[in-house]
Amino acid sequence: MNFFTALIGTCKDTKVFTKLLSQSLGRAFWHLFILILICSLFILMCTYSKNSRAVDETFAQMEEVFGDIQVDQNGITPKKLSEKKSLLIADSLQKITYLPNIDKSGLPEIDADDVNSGLLWTPAMFAPWLKIGPDKFLLLPFAYCSKKQLNVESIQRSAIVSYIKDNTSVKDKFICHFPELSWSALTDYYKNMLISAEFFANLVGIFLQVSFFVMMFSFILNLSATSTRTPVLKYSTRFTIGIYASFPPLLIATMFRAFELPFLSFSSVYIICFSVYLIIVFTRLQLNFNAQTPDKAE
Repeated sequence: MNFFTALIGTCKDTKVFTKLLSQSLGRAFWHLFILILICSLFILMCTYSKNSRAVDETFAQMEEVFGDIQVDQNGITPKKLSEKKSLLIADSLQKITYLPNIDKSGLPEIDADDVNSGLLWTPAMFAPWLKIGPDKFLLLPFAYCSKKQLNVESIQRSAIVSYIKDNTSVKDKFICHFPELSWSALTDYYKNMLISAEFFANLVGIFLQVSFFVMMFSFILNLSATSTRTPVLKYSTRFTIGIYASFPPLLIATMFRAFELPFLSFSSVYIICFSVYLIIVFTRLQLNFNAQTPDKAE
């Protein structure tokens, strides 16, 4: 059975599941991947406009506070500021910290206010960061003045200042991973990164979530012979039925996420719909099985 026949059949009623009993597990996983791919693209299309506006507003706020990004003999500096400055952005989820002289000011608590990501800016380095532990950060140098190319660095909080001092200097060559270092270029970059990150997060997250709940429910539910009450379906067959039973719940949950409907999350909608629908499917299969002779059921 091809993907569209299976999708339409599972959304129409439960009759199709008697035919899906003979479907291979590998083919079922392939159909699941196709559906998750479609759902992830649909979510991305529906949410991109809002996320794009949020990125525009965030970088407009940064440009208003710091002014244009200047690159000259003084290094990488903001046009409007010369003193130390921290700014919460993106609904207080990220923090941009500008340190004009890291020797005098040292490193402030860049992750204060429960912020787990942001941007560290000195005259010699312009680097986003991501908190990956209590005192450990992932530093991603975007633009910097250095004698060598710097890569993504996993670094302890206490070593950040020495890392910047040892690897960067305003007297060194300016290296940038963009055609130009400007707010507009950064805006475009973040939008592209947002598209990729959101798409793959949805793709992988939904696939893992669906696989886990199908595995769990398939382990619990089974058909049984009327006389002996012994299970009659192999686990792989139950898993296949569980995958196809997840199709309608997956579509419903996708609508909730794509249109950002209130009260229930994607996970909640999917779990509720999937558990109810899978029980209905197994009940239908059990009734069909009971109407057959045990030999035919085997």
